[in-house]
Amino acid sequence: MRVSEWIVIVGGGVLGYWAVAVLWPLLRGPREHRPAPSATDAPQAPAESWHQVLGVPADADRETVDAAYRAKISEYAPERIAGLANEAQAAARERRQQLELAYDAALRDLEWLRPRSRDVPM
Repeated sequence: MRVSEWIVIVGGGVLGYWAVAVLWPLLRGPREHRPAPSATDAPQAPAESWHQVLGVPADADRETVDAAYRAKISEYAPERIAGLANEAQAAARERRQQLELAYDAALRDLEWLRPRSRDVPM
């Protein structure tokens, strides 16, 4: 390639980046502003830890966490909540999401925070 072709490629990349970073937000219009919470707003309750949500001890092993997750998530399966009222279905979907987030947090803790064996290659 010639030097002029490289200049065109780099210039086009810079111009494209500038268009996306600067012009695109201006063309989209102003974002909706959410007011900051005031001091008089009630503080939110602290979220439960993953072992409280799943109903297992904090030092549970992977098999215990898996079994607890499968047992609890089956209670909120879509086919089981299909006949409930809309409010109950919404609550069940929210609880299912809490269980999924707790399970993800448990897997992160089990795989990243616990010490690894020295003989396992990384």
